[in-house]
Amino acid sequence: MEKITARGLIELERPLAGGISAVTVNDPTFSDLAGVITGMKPVTYTDCLTEDLPRIAGLCGKLKLKYLLPEEFLGKRGPHFIKAKKMVLMGRNLADLKRAATAWSSQSISEEWGCLLGYPECCVKAYFNWTNFKFKLKQRPDIIRRIFANTKKTARLDFRLNNIWNYFSRMNFKDRQDCSSFDRIMDYNLDLDLPSTHVVSWHPCAYDCAESVRKAGVIFSFMQHHAPAYAAELRKRLANPVIFWDKFKYLFVDGRVKNGLLHYKAVLPPRSLLGDKLCRLAAYAGSVKADESGAQFYRGGKPLFRIPAPGPVIMNFTAQ
Repeated sequence: MEKITARGLIELERPLAGGISAVTVNDPTFSDLAGVITGMKPVTYTDCLTEDLPRIAGLCGKLKLKYLLPEEFLGKRGPHFIKAKKMVLMGRNLADLKRAATAWSSQSISEEWGCLLGYPECCVKAYFNWTNFKFKLKQRPDIIRRIFANTKKTARLDFRLNNIWNYFSRMNFKDRQDCSSFDRIMDYNLDLDLPSTHVVSWHPCAYDCAESVRKAGVIFSFMQHHAPAYAAELRKRLANPVIFWDKFKYLFVDGRVKNGLLHYKAVLPPRSLLGDKLCRLAAYAGSVKADESGAQFYRGGKPLFRIPAPGPVIMNFTAQ
């Protein structure tokens, strides 16, 4: 993402407490840090390498935050995209951190864990309903489709709830294909920092969830105040319609929805696993209509090609 220094730091136009003039892009992400500082998140968690622990300790000291290493505190190892990393909990209250660590360590992570992370209760319940879906794991629809299906007002979706690249809690770490697909997505988009490209770090129960919108508004306003250029770039990346098949196959476009058709000027990054040929054809087309039977692409109002079922959904993320 632009507006980031070569050292992976976001330069702040208005410093944080303690004279902090720059924050890291990840570990923790700026949005998670903003959530804790603004009180929208009692606790947040991040991964970091052992050599980064002094930096996080120093950051917490300046911001008057507490931190806890739950894996060492409880003697339990959790999943990591990078195995050498450690899990770190951050928050204002040490008691909250210990409660969160205990909730995380239970055999089946409880709803208390999600609520301590500041996720709205309705969203936590919806997420656990999804994880307990009646079908087998490989048959379970991606959570993005469930969220969209739960959304009543679908004409315009708040870009601050765009969670397309929030992969961690949607991954099956025991599935080699799932992990391989994620690695390919990351390799295809090395120039982007997808793990940090979000405003809210949870999956909303619906894209019109009032409590998620409220919290997202506070977090994004904080980011805008302290790093307006970074926030503008984040908005630019998130506030675009997406044609969504599944968690590894989608197309973001520069366009708008009108009369049931998505009209667009260009296909935007990041690159998904949809396939080069289909991406080139889609870029040539210019408009698409989607339903359960598939996606019909048009050029100049005339049918160009069709991708049959399973059909995608069109999610009109917008800043308007």
